[in-house]
Amino acid sequence: MNKNWSTIEVLKHTRHDWLNKIQLIKGNIALNKIDRVNTIIEEIVIDAQNETHLTNLQIPTFAALIMTLNWEPHKYQFDYDVVGDIRNLSNYDSKLTEWCSQFFAILEEAVDEMGENHLSLTIDCSLEETRFFFDFSGILKDREYLTNWLTRISQSEQFPQITEYKVHNKEVSITIHIA
Repeated sequence: MNKNWSTIEVLKHTRHDWLNKIQLIKGNIALNKIDRVNTIIEEIVIDAQNETHLTNLQIPTFAALIMTLNWEPHKYQFDYDVVGDIRNLSNYDSKLTEWCSQFFAILEEAVDEMGENHLSLTIDCSLEETRFFFDFSGILKDREYLTNWLTRISQSEQFPQITEYKVHNKEVSITIHIA
């Protein structure tokens, strides 16, 4: 799941994303939906700020995984948000990337591809420790598979340590803390 993108592939995906956003703005201008245009522009600014905050955390491999996740087809749509003070998390880059890659792959297997599935990640740097909140909503076809993995991981000494998780029929929440 952790693809090593070439420069050309990154530029291609970025150009495609920007062209989609510009087309959306142009279409709404043509329909004279100026309020919608303003909303789209505000969403673009928020996305750019989130990318800046994520890259400023000094976890480049993790940031690349997060920022490119939606570039390939998945059974769930993904978004992220970074809140709080920016801090240097460089010591955790490889372990966070490894853990998230495993989690994304497990989730991919557990969700029903026919559902409207959404995974949201909030990185909260507002306390002395950084917390990562994963919230999934959608349809799980194999809840037991996901629950077993979470139970095994949370009982291990593996970093990062899961501090809390809940798995319901249509919702999953996971919290991990790092120093």
